[in-house]
Amino acid sequence: MKNVFGTQLTLLRQKRNLSQEGLAKKLFVSRQSVSKWENGEVEPSIDKLLTLSEIFAVDLDYLLVGQSQTRQLLLEIKHLQKSFDKKVLEDVNLDVYTQERIALLGSNGSGKSTMVRLILGNLMSDKGEIVRHFHSEDDLSVMPQEDLLIDTYRVIDQLTLSASIQRCFDAQKARELLQQYRLDEQYSKMIYQLSGGQKRRLSLLIAMLRPGKLLILDEPTVGMDLESIDIFWQSLDHVKATVITITHDFNQIDQYFSRVVLLKDGVIAGDESVATIHSNNQTIEQWYRMKNQKGLG
Repeated sequence: MKNVFGTQLTLLRQKRNLSQEGLAKKLFVSRQSVSKWENGEVEPSIDKLLTLSEIFAVDLDYLLVGQSQTRQLLLEIKHLQKSFDKKVLEDVNLDVYTQERIALLGSNGSGKSTMVRLILGNLMSDKGEIVRHFHSEDDLSVMPQEDLLIDTYRVIDQLTLSASIQRCFDAQKARELLQQYRLDEQYSKMIYQLSGGQKRRLSLLIAMLRPGKLLILDEPTVGMDLESIDIFWQSLDHVKATVITITHDFNQIDQYFSRVVLLKDGVIAGDESVATIHSNNQTIEQWYRMKNQKGLG
């Protein structure tokens, strides 16, 4: 079992383009500890095993003994079309599975936010179908591009309201989350007194309140300072839901996502696993630049 675990850990780390040092930082252990795990010299604690399964978005059985994972279909997008003054989505087809971490890329105006609004049910398509294998009210969370916060509320009041709407209010958990997102000192501050980065952190916290099956993040790092960006990536490491993230920020994304989808000219112009991209000695940014410049042929 030690050898299987060590092999699995090494493969997962390499797929994510993570060095032993990089993984050690996420786990708050030494690089030597990671090296010993991979070499089968020692085994990590149960807590560290659970954290590893979260970081790599894999089941413990897969991590420990290499047992194949069963991915369930979560979302089906079939021949989706949407026009405003001009056609934005031409013929979008996409299947999304459990435990995936998807970066949704594309130029400005390519229809990424429109596609998210359609998934959320905030917009009706002209043609096509979206099949959701989850309960939208209970299993879907979103962090919008714009902060939907009430300026005249205190931070704790906004958090209480949002948690109550999501039917998951817990005063102790609220305090813990504020500390985790380094907002505990802003507990009693009015929303309008927060910096832009603090507002984005609060929006992220609210999106993370309720465990669900699908988390959608629309340009989450826009307006964030460096501290907030670090907190963002650290938080995502522990999300068990499938995550779809619209982003133009290529910083750190090679170490988080498992799949990259490119939306271009109204269709899915690229859909690749990050492991395959890395096996071709490319970063996600390099893959994106190459694909986005190519014609569809």
